[in-house]
Amino acid sequence: MPSLPKWINDTFENVMASKFKECTVTHIETVSKDLRMIRFTSDLEDVPFEPAYAIGIRVNERDFRNYSPFNFNKYAGTFDVIFHLHDMDSVGGSFINSLSKGDTTKILMPRGKRFFDLDADIHFSIGDETSLGSSIAIKEAAEEIGGSFVCLHELEEPSILKDLELYGYHTAKNDIQNIMDALNDFLREEKQAVQNNEAVFYLTGNGNTMSVVRKFLKAKGVDGKCVRSQAYWMEGKRGL
Repeated sequence: MPSLPKWINDTFENVMASKFKECTVTHIETVSKDLRMIRFTSDLEDVPFEPAYAIGIRVNERDFRNYSPFNFNKYAGTFDVIFHLHDMDSVGGSFINSLSKGDTTKILMPRGKRFFDLDADIHFSIGDETSLGSSIAIKEAAEEIGGSFVCLHELEEPSILKDLELYGYHTAKNDIQNIMDALNDFLREEKQAVQNNEAVFYLTGNGNTMSVVRKFLKAKGVDGKCVRSQAYWMEGKRGL
């Protein structure tokens, strides 16, 4: 989200007051040196949620940042978010690092376009550290309807996939060749499902990597309707 003058953000919060909830931090867990998981509690009974929806957190007077919740339980009134704290000096990293158990903050409730395909048999989530929350939400939704889930993440610490029970492929950061090799393996193993449009690919995270992956899948014969994408960030683009 772009940086805006304080008065515009104040007006937005007032006009859209019904879309915000006062949320309390009830649990904080360090996943890795760059990843922190925080559980928020609020009244969520009237809040719709779909996998890969985004919440908005106002991290200072001028800036909102989008994050992907998972374990969204409207009856218990809880949801979790994994924050990628790659830069503690950034406005988002600084704000999240300042949160402690018991703190409260206003959060713009989950919203976005419908991303998850209820009719697919195989759900393949592809991304990086910023995509972990979305992958978990997609995995939860796939398991709920009896579908299969697989993922591919670019990670500096691949062991966190096991910790988060996200079993699948992993590559080093910006290793496009290994991403292609992993996708080729999957396309060979699930050739029939791909040809029958029974496998859906969810691309999130780095917009530049997503563009390369989308073109690769298209060249391999994957139907465009089976590729869903949502960029979370791009090099040189502030506040995406």
